[in-house]
Amino acid sequence: MSSLLRSEETGIRQKRRDIWWRLGIAAIVLVFVLFLVLPPVVPPTGPANCPVDDQFVAQLVILLDPSDTLNPVQRRATLPRLLQILGAAPEGAEIRVYTVGDAGRGNTRPTFRICALLHPDSISSIGSLARDREIAADQYSSKFLRPLEEQLGALTNVAADTASPIIEAIQAAAVDAFEAGAPPIPRHLVIVSDMVQHSTNLSFYTTTPDFGTLARDPDYRTLRTDLDQVAVTVLQLQRRGRSGAVQIGPLTRFWEDLLLDQSVGSLTWIEVEG
Repeated sequence: MSSLLRSEETGIRQKRRDIWWRLGIAAIVLVFVLFLVLPPVVPPTGPANCPVDDQFVAQLVILLDPSDTLNPVQRRATLPRLLQILGAAPEGAEIRVYTVGDAGRGNTRPTFRICALLHPDSISSIGSLARDREIAADQYSSKFLRPLEEQLGALTNVAADTASPIIEAIQAAAVDAFEAGAPPIPRHLVIVSDMVQHSTNLSFYTTTPDFGTLARDPDYRTLRTDLDQVAVTVLQLQRRGRSGAVQIGPLTRFWEDLLLDQSVGSLTWIEVEG
């Protein structure tokens, strides 16, 4: 009799284990199906693809200097470089575009603002994800890359400005975009200019570029900017006329010294063809 009871108890425990095993398998299958069927949960976005909470994963600032109109060769050489830099921006990175003339005159609002979308190359093209890749590619092109190309193309094909307050523009754009005390994220400043400063404070048309002289001027303190941990890339445009008469050696040394004095994280200097 006791052996019969033990046999029944063993059978009951085995049935319970089988039930729990089947429920576990069913739960795993259900989670997998939901993962494939339901759309991914993404943070809400506002205008220009940007998260409504302004929590960016990175920031890129483009500072364009239309003090002289870019010739066709310069435009063909500059735009692909800019788009290559911006195309590498991770999803959720904020991009702001300023012009030297506006920012240098105190207008701290960007001319254009947009946030990067998910790059389709980060999605597999195999199996069920192929459709997601197609959707991402369409959104990346229509909502990010195309507006960016149109804005940059328009801003590099404008009438020449009468002033080029580059130092003032760097300060205005950096103060507006790189909020002091914000959580540390990758930040990149890209300057497209001949780098020939020309403003009421300082003009390289009348003064040889020399950072030591500027640094000894008490007014220099009003022009300094905190660029700590900011990567800076200069796409230097070649000019003719009086801009072209400024010697490249003193010019590059001036900017290297000034930017290092402002604690830049890194500096890349590229001479643009044309």
